[in-house]
Amino acid sequence: MVWILLALLANGIISFAYTVSTAPETTSLWAMLVTTFVFYLGITQTGIIFSAFMRIAKSEWGKLFSRIGEILTLSFIPVAFVTFIIIYLGGTEHLFYWAKPAAEAVHNEAGAHHISPWLRKDLFLWRTIISMALFYFFSYLYFSNARVEEKGHPGINLESRLNVLAGLVMFFFVMTNTNTAWDFGMMIIQHWESTIFPAYYWVGNVFAGVAFLFIFGSWALRKYVRIDLVNKKETLDFMGIMLMGFTLLWVYMLWSQHIVIWYGDIPALTEPLVKTMTGNYSWAFFIMLFALFIIPFIAFLYRSIKMSLKALTTVAFIICIGVWISRYLMVIPVFSDGSGYTFFSWTGIALTLGGLSAMLISFFAFLKLFPGVTITTYSEKHGDH
Repeated sequence: MVWILLALLANGIISFAYTVSTAPETTSLWAMLVTTFVFYLGITQTGIIFSAFMRIAKSEWGKLFSRIGEILTLSFIPVAFVTFIIIYLGGTEHLFYWAKPAAEAVHNEAGAHHISPWLRKDLFLWRTIISMALFYFFSYLYFSNARVEEKGHPGINLESRLNVLAGLVMFFFVMTNTNTAWDFGMMIIQHWESTIFPAYYWVGNVFAGVAFLFIFGSWALRKYVRIDLVNKKETLDFMGIMLMGFTLLWVYMLWSQHIVIWYGDIPALTEPLVKTMTGNYSWAFFIMLFALFIIPFIAFLYRSIKMSLKALTTVAFIICIGVWISRYLMVIPVFSDGSGYTFFSWTGIALTLGGLSAMLISFFAFLKLFPGVTITTYSEKHGDH
């Protein structure tokens, strides 16, 4: 399996590097890399957020997946920073209108202030690096303290400290995801802004992250600790309820995002949004709506689906596809009219599969480098094998 993942990762890297170096127009390729980057960044960062949720809620069933989520977050750190630096060094002038030489020249002229000081290449670099570094720093503190608690050293009670760290992890998750939503969602479109969009963005990340954690966690638990979720009906039921909650939260954020802009009826704000819903992108928008609301909402009304591992896994997979489409619609329509179907190119598919491979390889490498880290603490405390 690892060799297949390595081959997919190599294919993604080589395909992108070759196409970018030979294609006459590369903006859509950089946009596809950003789509891949923000999708997998959101999924992996949600891993530790799930653990923090479960700790604050004092959930027992959530402990099954919490450690897997923490590892997903921490193991992806090198990939997150390296990919961002590649985008910054090679794609900034392709993706951001304010970073193009002509825009910078106008901005540097005496009396030219139409471009905000926020839109500077150096500030773009450092605000992203610093916000991600803060999130990962507190994620590591949370993880390391949870490991100490797990070992049960006499006289050490870390519950209060871990509750505070869980809150800090959630705070910096919102901060770094808001920054990502600004830069890769709003700042790529001239004069477009939305106060709702950052929340809509990170709610989608949590939605997909929890769904992916369930899919991957089910496999990891069965492989590493011989826990088969087929026999854990209560856990499946709770996960289904949680995903139903995120289904309703996501559709509420979608409605809030669209209704405010529609009601304001300002062309500079409505036109970019309408473009993602009509023309060559209409099919993608309606698939996204079905994948993230209609299908999961109807499915989770039935207890039999929530109690079935295969059915719940299928719905979770559909949710992941829906959020990927959401990220596609966030970025690609800004740079393409949709007639080229960027995703269906060899490079587009290679990047998506390469991103998945990078995430899974990072997870497996983490376990190899730190063999003392357990996949879950649930079986140790409850004796379920």
